[in-house]
Amino acid sequence: MALKNKQEWSASPTATFFNRDSINVMVEECGSFRTHGEVQWLSINQLPVKTGNYPLQITRWDALNGTPLSAWLYTRIGENTTGERYNLCRSTSEINEISIDNYNPKTRQLDGHLNATFVIDPESDSPGRSQPDTIRIHDAIFSVVVNGAI
Repeated sequence: MALKNKQEWSASPTATFFNRDSINVMVEECGSFRTHGEVQWLSINQLPVKTGNYPLQITRWDALNGTPLSAWLYTRIGENTTGERYNLCRSTSEINEISIDNYNPKTRQLDGHLNATFVIDPESDSPGRSQPDTIRIHDAIFSVVVNGAI
């Protein structure tokens, strides 16, 4: 749960191990996906499983394994239509960080907080802009169980 552009936002996270010490998290907007509807995904790459506060780094949306501690956001419109891609805002006035509050290696549950500001990727090949230029995710709280083996 989070505030996305000052509106309540619910999303469903999934996580898999990237390696022994980090995970990749994919967050999908809650709600039904319709043929001509929109859905957003938030990707967080190589997140440490140790408690602490971590700054997020900018990455190319198509980086094969992602940049460590990076995040990007994607909006898909319809089943076969390319959506809009967002990358972290480069402004020093924006807070782009993730906090790991707890990780239990036995249950593989990870809990934390996220604050990030995203701007439209200028290389996004979306045919028409339907989303705002900037998306701010603030005060996000997440809890996810990591899937898969290390």
